[in-house]
Amino acid sequence: MEQSAKRNQIIMLAAGGLVTLVLVAAHYLSPVSRRLAANEDVELVLLNKERPMLFIYHPFSSTINAVRMPAKAARGGSAYQRACEVLKTFSKSDVPPQETPVYIEVAAAGGPDMDAFEDLINNWRARPARLAGLIRYLRDLRGNEATNLSLHDLVLLTLEMSRLNASNFIKEEFDKGRAGGPAPEAEAGEGPVSAPAIVRLEVLNASGKKDLARLVTKYLRKKGFDVIDFGTYGSVEKQTKIVNCSDSLDAALRLREALGLGGLEIYSKFDKVGIVQARIILGEDFDDSRVK
Repeated sequence: MEQSAKRNQIIMLAAGGLVTLVLVAAHYLSPVSRRLAANEDVELVLLNKERPMLFIYHPFSSTINAVRMPAKAARGGSAYQRACEVLKTFSKSDVPPQETPVYIEVAAAGGPDMDAFEDLINNWRARPARLAGLIRYLRDLRGNEATNLSLHDLVLLTLEMSRLNASNFIKEEFDKGRAGGPAPEAEAGEGPVSAPAIVRLEVLNASGKKDLARLVTKYLRKKGFDVIDFGTYGSVEKQTKIVNCSDSLDAALRLREALGLGGLEIYSKFDKVGIVQARIILGEDFDDSRVK
């Protein structure tokens, strides 16, 4: 009897060890987990015949850029090829941001239903039963081969998304000039392009470098921006951040372009007072040669 109990314990320990090894191997081999562990961006393409969408998850800041792409960015070929085309269109490069693009095919007409998605992530804590529907949806994705994400990665991304709410999403339309290309010009006969409205900014120095906020403020004012205030941030930050404070991303996008920070993510924190439209927090990584 004692030997039988000991044998059962050994079997249970061996089974537990095997499961642990499988999970560790899955985690190690998963490109998604490796990127999350390194605080690197994860790009997820939501494929739809009408309007594909690109999700760019920034684990460092727990924010997501949800970019609606043009329909022509994902026409023809396999799902994998279409996902590659979406990433190439977004980055304007022959090499997509991720070596292996990950995708989910969305059958809904008109593209992904962002309202339903935001409602889910905002309210699942109050109504946990809604998670059952999400679990069924993820199971069907794998069963219908509508994604190249492994079950491990689907669970991992779901856990990451469960920490967010709608305020963590920055929704935007694809901008053809976002990758540093030439600004669109007026077509013949359209008349002159009106001057853009002046952008109101705040500049905060979190780099530990002396007078950096003053230097950047001087540079931005020469570029035509209205820097209402500048000063020192409450702590030293490693990474530079741009914060959108209005209901439009235009000011934050123009600020990012003026400083040559095309790959920098934009956070959203709506300011009810509405004094500034965007705020930049200069981190240790900010290269002051940009503004000299």
